[in-house]
Formats: sequence, structure tokens, C-alpha cells
Amino acid sequence: MTEAQAGGRRSLTAPEPRPGLSALYRFLNTGGETLYVGVTDNPPRRWKQHQERAALTWWPLAQHVTVKWFASRKAALDTELRIIRTQRPLYNVGGAPSPRRELAAGERLCPMRTLEHFDRAVGGRWSGGGRHMTECIADVLQEDVQEGHLLPGQRLPTLGALEQRFGVTVGTIRRTLVLLVQHGVIERRGTGSATRYFVAE
Repeated sequence: MTEAQAGGRRSLTAPEPRPGLSALYRFLNTGGETLYVGVTDNPPRRWKQHQERAALTWWPLAQHVTVKWFASRKAALDTELRIIRTQRPLYNVGGAPSPRRELAAGERLCPMRTLEHFDRAVGGRWSGGGRHMTECIADVLQEDVQEGHLLPGQRLPTLGALEQRFGVTVGTIRRTLVLLVQHGVIERRGTGSATRYFVAE
């Protein structure tokens, strides 16, 4: 294991990949608090993803980055999990590694929301397998029905409320509701702007 740290003035330069090694990285703010921790085999590519996805959240706050190289990816992931559990980075999911999947076609997050937020909202279903966002949300809403949080005949929360809960676009929520209607879990009533969704009776 080797380590490199960028210090002094704001310095977030990504190290070049090292064949056969995995990088454990931590982005820190000016106070030395850990904003985000992750594992990657290709730091330049991962840094670019963070710049795009966290442009409105933690990326502008990052001042320094530390990188440790591990010969074993498993060792890097184990260390990442330990850091998340003990240091509670400000922008990681508490107690669980960050999702490692990329967004698929048709999957869209709301502004100011992250994949970590979405994956937490669906109980890790998205990062744990190759399922689409709509399927993950449908599972959660179906569980709400099965566990009695949503009762037969009860109106579902508004599109805006579901958008806030899951951190995805209204379009993704609409596709999820269509899926649930097709499976007989909910019913659609009305048309156009007057459309409402209710738990099937």
C-alpha cells in the first residue's frame, strides 16, 4: 500500500491509474473534514464523474484529496466501509459504501440529489444489482402497500412528494406508476392534470 496526499492550496489533481492497484480516496474540506470517500481503479475518470455529478453539492467544497493504493480491491473496499462507519463522511451514505453503478438509459436524478440519496431511499436495491430505477421504486411502493403504510383505496402521495422522497425526476416516477398499474398494485383515475393514483382495492 502506498499513499499520496495533495496539500497546501486547493489541489485535487487525480493520480494516474496504477495497473493492478485500487485507489482509496478521500476528499476533504478546508477544515479537514471528509466530504466523500470512495474506491476506484481509474482516478482521472472518477474525478471527472464527481465534477459532473457533485458540481452543486460537495465538489466546490473540496480543498484536498488523499489517495492510498491497495494491491487488493477488497482491502480497499473494506477500508472504505470502515471509514464511512467511523468518520461518517458528509456526502456518503451512512454505514454503507457508495453505489458503484452508472446511470442507465432513462434514469435521471433531480438537481441537488445524488445516487447515494436514491440508493438509500430504495434500501440499496439499485447498487446491489442491475435493476432499473423504476423497478427499485416500484418494489419500495409495493412494500408500503404490503406493510400497511398505504391502504387499499388510499391515494398515493403526489408526484412531487415521490420526487422528493426518491430524488429522481417526475418522468421516472410516472414510469414507475405505469409499471405498478400494469401489475395491478395501484389504479389510475382521471386524465391529464387531474390524474390521480390509488392503491388497488
